[in-house]
Amino acid sequence: MDVTDRAEAQSSPDVVVEAIVSGVYAGRMVPGQRLIEADLTRNLGVSRGPVREALKRLAAEGLVTLSRHRGAYVRALSRQEAHDTLVVLERIVGLVARLAAERVDLPGHRTMLEDQHARLVSTGERGDFAALLKERRDFYDVLIRMAGNRELARLMPLMQIHLLRLQFQSYVTQDQRQKQFLDYAAITRAVLAGDRVRADRLMQIHIKRTRLALMRLPDEAFAAAQA
Repeated sequence: MDVTDRAEAQSSPDVVVEAIVSGVYAGRMVPGQRLIEADLTRNLGVSRGPVREALKRLAAEGLVTLSRHRGAYVRALSRQEAHDTLVVLERIVGLVARLAAERVDLPGHRTMLEDQHARLVSTGERGDFAALLKERRDFYDVLIRMAGNRELARLMPLMQIHLLRLQFQSYVTQDQRQKQFLDYAAITRAVLAGDRVRADRLMQIHIKRTRLALMRLPDEAFAAAQA
């Protein structure tokens, strides 16, 4: 890569997009956190033009909120947005689990799920929240790969799911976390058994339980609804 190529790469909005997305996935950037243009230009070595373009792109994808008064910040969901996301998710991930159960005997699928569930359990026992975010995301990714439906994978609101976990993780009790892991274990067993009906039902129950728990949280847990 010559000097011109390096300059173009450094000025690309892709550099900014990747930095923000990876920061959110790693938990370094959290819902409600302001994204200050001057900090991004200095830390990433880019000009303001690419930063602004990247922020607009991420706003269109639902990761960033742009406000005339507050500037740019990592999106935080309102109570209604959280509710609506989980209602949709309940149906989608139920179908993911159903299709994964139907295809569990394809080469490598069974081992892939067993290994990922073992990593999820091990991470949960260590209490490493950042690592747990990744392993939970990977658990769903494995089920999506097993399901083998590209359109279903495209429709999954993965970033919204991640934002939900980041936004509300401090409100999750130890008892609720234990129930979540019991749910993951039951879903895994149903998929491995090839029981598509049970896998679908258990996954929907898991998401519905999460939705009901979030709806009981106080108003300060949520972003204000946009007018």
